[in-house]
Amino acid sequence: MTRSLPSREAARPQRRDSVRLALVGAVLALACGAVQLATGAWRLPLGWDETVYVSQVDPRVPDAFFSEPRARGVSWLAAPAAQLTGSVPVLRAWMLLLAAAGLTLAFRPWLTLVGRRVVLLAAVLFTGLWVVQFYAGEVMPNLYVAYGALAGAGWFLHGAQDRERRRGPLLAVVLSVAFTALVRPYDGGYLAVALLAAALAVPAWRRPRLVVAVLGGLAAGVLPWVVEAYLRFGGLLERVRGAGEAQGGLSLHNALGMNLMTLNGPLLCRPCTSGWPNPQASAVWWLALPLLTALGVLCAARAGRTRTALLAVWCAAALGVPYLFGIGYAAPRFLIPAYALLALVVAECAAGAVAAARGRWRVVVVGAIALCLGLQLWGQYGIMDRRTARQQALRSDDEWLVARLAREGIRPPCTIVGEQSQPQAFYGGCSSQASDRPDRTQTVPGIVAASRRTPLALVQPNPNPPAYARTWRGRKVVTPRTGQVWYVFLAPAPEPSRKAGEGRG
Repeated sequence: MTRSLPSREAARPQRRDSVRLALVGAVLALACGAVQLATGAWRLPLGWDETVYVSQVDPRVPDAFFSEPRARGVSWLAAPAAQLTGSVPVLRAWMLLLAAAGLTLAFRPWLTLVGRRVVLLAAVLFTGLWVVQFYAGEVMPNLYVAYGALAGAGWFLHGAQDRERRRGPLLAVVLSVAFTALVRPYDGGYLAVALLAAALAVPAWRRPRLVVAVLGGLAAGVLPWVVEAYLRFGGLLERVRGAGEAQGGLSLHNALGMNLMTLNGPLLCRPCTSGWPNPQASAVWWLALPLLTALGVLCAARAGRTRTALLAVWCAAALGVPYLFGIGYAAPRFLIPAYALLALVVAECAAGAVAAARGRWRVVVVGAIALCLGLQLWGQYGIMDRRTARQQALRSDDEWLVARLAREGIRPPCTIVGEQSQPQAFYGGCSSQASDRPDRTQTVPGIVAASRRTPLALVQPNPNPPAYARTWRGRKVVTPRTGQVWYVFLAPAPEPSRKAGEGRG
């Protein structure tokens, strides 16, 4: 009995810190919810990738083509709400709840590693970014990769420092790496490689059980993706090759400038041909991030947490470098996992600056940090508002176009073809076929065959239809909010089958 008392006494502060973190997570979730309400993001129609993920679990719409690089983890996260209702606000609310829970669980292992002040400030810095606020309500995998990477790196440190050989930290490593790989297999692989390299580089971390935990988590997470590779894509190598082609080819690129161009939007820059952005004060934090990271490592070293900070930086690099130098396009969401890990190091910098200040200077330092944080949050809110308004206009125009097509007879069961066919088909409850992008399941003969079975519309920005649609009725349509010009070509109405005709007779 006397031996258990010290452990109980030691557990009480940890429990209090966990409760505080949960409360902070709830407050930040409420703040994100308020931002969603203020900007209108809570009612934003689903975007392109979202419609692909949601269509896999929504019984009211046909499944969209699920290409090689995608994984079904995020679809399974959205499934409870998507199965229940087709309401977008309900789905957004559900994803916000998941984001709040994920935030708390991801930062939890770091409480005893860096202290509650660093963790709480890091959580505020991370959730204050517009890209995090925007994707907190979206059905997209990047935020959940960030959560898995944060938790995985934190529990890895617990496992490496654990002298009692407990199973809890190892199981948490398995679950964290598996979850990361389940929502995005490539990122799960990057995380696993980073943790394994860290285990080999630091003699004190060379524990076979820890290595097995990382490998076991990776294997469990990618297993559904590998099984699907053999069921749908002809094998693992074929799927990996197809995934590379879908990403435009995986090779050496310099996408630093592209990521700077997309720092405040657009959501996707592919191809990045719009030139360098005008200098904006809101980009200062991104340009200063390497310096703040270096200072954070120095502050962590003074506090005796050098390895902890370096592991966070190493994992952030492993998850960020492939998107900075491995692909020829950019999207702000790609770097969310790196931001999550670097937020801990930047918070170390702020905490170290406060600890180093003495007397009246401490008040000055705290005031300066609070001012910078306030300006950062205000600037990020402005970007969030503009990005949401832009997406609302684009996606609402697609919904308007689908309603226009319905008046032309394109109603379920139906098919929509074209470069924007996937979201348009989802809004209209139709099947989608994209003749202008890699989709091995859809060919021109397949499109022609589909036009004989269901009402079909080709929607494209080009007034010249392809050969198979030259005899179809054409319409020029201008959307009301963005002024986008679309040319709609309607296939002849499909002839009723002989069996159906006999039934009516």
